[in-house]
Amino acid sequence: MILQKLCKLYDRLDSDPEANIAKRGFFQQGVAFEVVISSTGELTQINDLRESDGKKPRNRSMLLPGTAKPSGSGLNPSIYGWDRTDYMLGYLNSDKLRDDEREKKLKRAGEAHCAYKEAMLSRKGEIQHSDYNAFCTFLQSWSPDQAGQHAVLQEVSGLFGVVRIQNQKSYLHELKEIHAPCLQNAAAADGQCLVTGESATIARLHDIKIKGVNGAQSSGAAIVSFNKPAFGSYEKSQNKNAPVGEPAAFSYTTALNYLLERRHRRRVQVGDTSVVFWAAQPSPAEEIFGFGLNEEAAEDDNRTKELEAALVRIAQGEHPLLSDGTPFYVLGLAPNAARLSVRFWYRDSVGAFLSHLQQHEQNLSIVRSPEDCARLPLWLLLAQTACESKKVSGKNKRPRKEPKLAQTARESKEESKEVSPLLGGALLRSILTATPYPESFLQALIRRNRAERDIRHPRAAAIKAVLIRNYQQEITMSLNPDHPKPAYQLGRLFAALERNQESALPNINATVKDRFFGAASATPGAVFPRLIRLGQHHIAKLEGGLKVNAEKQVQEIMGRIKSFP
Repeated sequence: MILQKLCKLYDRLDSDPEANIAKRGFFQQGVAFEVVISSTGELTQINDLRESDGKKPRNRSMLLPGTAKPSGSGLNPSIYGWDRTDYMLGYLNSDKLRDDEREKKLKRAGEAHCAYKEAMLSRKGEIQHSDYNAFCTFLQSWSPDQAGQHAVLQEVSGLFGVVRIQNQKSYLHELKEIHAPCLQNAAAADGQCLVTGESATIARLHDIKIKGVNGAQSSGAAIVSFNKPAFGSYEKSQNKNAPVGEPAAFSYTTALNYLLERRHRRRVQVGDTSVVFWAAQPSPAEEIFGFGLNEEAAEDDNRTKELEAALVRIAQGEHPLLSDGTPFYVLGLAPNAARLSVRFWYRDSVGAFLSHLQQHEQNLSIVRSPEDCARLPLWLLLAQTACESKKVSGKNKRPRKEPKLAQTARESKEESKEVSPLLGGALLRSILTATPYPESFLQALIRRNRAERDIRHPRAAAIKAVLIRNYQQEITMSLNPDHPKPAYQLGRLFAALERNQESALPNINATVKDRFFGAASATPGAVFPRLIRLGQHHIAKLEGGLKVNAEKQVQEIMGRIKSFP
């Protein structure tokens, strides 16, 4: 079912010119450098193509003909004018190699370059094009010893590169004469594809690896693979035990890699699980859904405002997508050695998933200060359960005078890394399926409250959401003076006493919250009489209307409390 839906997604993206997804016979690959040669085959320059945005340089994504280079130990040169530095130029940066493997890998780089040169020159009679002839001339004259003259190669060693003729915008591998063979499928059908049901050439290996799953191998991992004889049956080995045709194997791997690319905004990260989502038909719900869970700003500020407005309308139950019956899919993938594990797979309509998101938003709604986050994405909620990352410093280890009302995104994302991945997956499951939140979520929130004594807006909203959904408690978005529960009124009284203390003693280092919060929560009958007596001294120091209002507020709350538990 998962592979079928991914294949249909590929067909949908393939018909969309704006999607820029790889055509059959091509694959997406990160490219780090380009070799520029003259029309006569002389090397002009080697350029670094990596993109840098102030962080670590990132390879430029390109569509290359052929299939991804397998991870096997044999030599497998490309015949389409692209390859790694060891194949194309016979170069590896020896400084980046371990001492015990340096000699072996440098020797293999020389063998790889010879194999690459032989493969490219073997097609010279087949391809009648001046650009290809110029590249062949370059290969015949190039010596790996010349690589030391180009400093850029030290940075891109072992990465992929392409070839361009000087004064031309297109690359060598884009010539129709060069990549024509990769579009031909000469192999005869040898089985029935389990995904499409059609006769097809069964893919022995699914060459295109799945990349972008956090924690998996950087070279990619497989979602379908067999590497032990015990995994076979009926004398069928490797992937012929679960036959997937080559067209279907290409379609589902390409579509999944497309979803995992962050720039397409069809994924969120929850603990160690990479979550991707898509609709059966093009729908704005795809972008809204991802923004609702992750709240990553769009590239355009205006688009970000549109997404925020759409989520407000969804939370209010007024968006037309709430009645959309288009099928919607959510897939969770986690690393598992050289393979990927399917953590979960949910199918429903666009309207159903957005309705569940609406319920979640309504459960979280609570009064906040202007400094607090307007919305609470999933990673911020999970960060509220992490252990306090910053300890209080100072001579007497006193608490901060004025704790921040809202955490910065950087602080919260660092803390969210400490959260149990099981809790993250369980919380996402409850949001997607509108089921009760995990009990461990509430327990973790309370533990952090006791440790910090600083209840911020995100944590208060999360506790409110759990009490509403799991325990069917009626909790309003803002203060409810008529609430019948004693604990609610005791909380009001505690807050009023602390506020009076801060007004009477400005710049105080530790308030009643810092000294008595835990004891007042556990044994209110023993602590609150003492707090009330102390509060009378604080009220006495106030003057004018401030004193009158403080007395009236305490009396009003006390009138609603029959006894201290």
